[in-house]
Amino acid sequence: MRTTTEPPPIHPNDTCLPADSLSLSFPNDAGCMARIRSTTGTFLRRTHPHDRALLGDALLVVTELATNVIQHTDGPGRLTLTTHRCGIGIEVSDTSRALPAPAPLATEDLHGRGLLLVAALTESLTLTLDPGSGKTVHALLPDRTAAPVQPDPYGAPRPHRTW
Repeated sequence: MRTTTEPPPIHPNDTCLPADSLSLSFPNDAGCMARIRSTTGTFLRRTHPHDRALLGDALLVVTELATNVIQHTDGPGRLTLTTHRCGIGIEVSDTSRALPAPAPLATEDLHGRGLLLVAALTESLTLTLDPGSGKTVHALLPDRTAAPVQPDPYGAPRPHRTW
């Protein structure tokens, strides 16, 4: 995952302008996961009603990222979903500046692979250290029903997984 102090661009070209967004604050309590998943499902059924695979992937990504906030920080979190013509932007913010560290695949640990799973599902995954305190994990899930994004004729690289 790439770490930066600036939020990542969604796409290197302007074909992917935001269409709708939703933001939800949640406490550092596992009891809020049902509400987070329900809100995500309602948002995606409204904005991308015909892409069930996107819904399943988004629910998994949101669950993994929100669980990290609940398990590894002391403060509340914030989920922001943004729909674009090219996919869904998922951002999860928390109050900790501690960087996530995924477990190596060869260990016997039962935990620590959520970010590896998120990276495998997403087109890009970036961590931004927020000014003051906290961090935000930005993920972009591509909409597989949309036409593929054309490469930039000036040679700018396509977004890639930064994990």
